[in-house]
Amino acid sequence: MGNISRHEGLNPGGINFLDWAFTEDVSGMNFLGTSLYCQVALKPGRQWNRVYGTPETIQLESEQQETPSGIKYLYKLKVLVPKDRAAVESELRKMAGRKLMLMVEDKNGTARYFGTMDAPMKLFSRLMKPSAIESFNGYELTFTGEFSSPAAFRIPSGGIPGGGLQE
Repeated sequence: MGNISRHEGLNPGGINFLDWAFTEDVSGMNFLGTSLYCQVALKPGRQWNRVYGTPETIQLESEQQETPSGIKYLYKLKVLVPKDRAAVESELRKMAGRKLMLMVEDKNGTARYFGTMDAPMKLFSRLMKPSAIESFNGYELTFTGEFSSPAAFRIPSGGIPGGGLQE
């Protein structure tokens, strides 16, 4: 068993960006040995799609649960997308009921992949148009998934910190 050391340096909260792709657009997830670090490759001509969220509204919740078949990891990512718009509704319609993979980077520069080709994330959305003018008008998107292992970390361009492994 290793030690969990004290973090040195800054540790700001918040998410920088949220990207998504359909799992059928993923050609592979390549893990570095038995680590939680991996690289996701998309099929030729496919790309990650960005979701804009109102600043400071993207929230990630993670829970670990013990089950009769082992530990499962539950992830829920919520984001608020402003204004009722046809362009947003059109994109949400394409994503509804589809298998998704997410790539999320936090303000520390740590990026993780949520979902796999076998165990994807799913999207649930709702339009909110409250009666108060000053209230939020737009969509609340909730991505959820359950996995048998923690969400993978994207291999940083400079290699794994403290691990000596290079991309």
